[in-house]
Amino acid sequence: MATERKHRERGDVIFANQLVTMGDLENFKSDLLDEIRTIVKVDHGRPTKKWLKSSEVRKLLDISPGKLHWLRSNRQLEFIRIGGVIYYDREDITKMFEKSKVRVSS
Repeated sequence: MATERKHRERGDVIFANQLVTMGDLENFKSDLLDEIRTIVKVDHGRPTKKWLKSSEVRKLLDISPGKLHWLRSNRQLEFIRIGGVIYYDREDITKMFEKSKVRVSS
């Protein structure tokens, strides 16, 4: 009874004589995929987050905790500490790579 009332309040009452067509399913699929894409912004197949924790940065760069500490202490990589958690901006990691690029001369 309560479930039926909730459905009526939302306006999505389903009747026994209603059919779902293939077109309806295709539209639903398209809408759902669009919604997922907006929620999870994809960058070359992997979800992007603006702020990464230390463990995520270590995994991303495949480095040890000591190497990450060295990058912080030598001001190679900017960070923010909130409470006991250290966060890194993904853009700062990209900038660090750009600064460290070795130019090849022809």
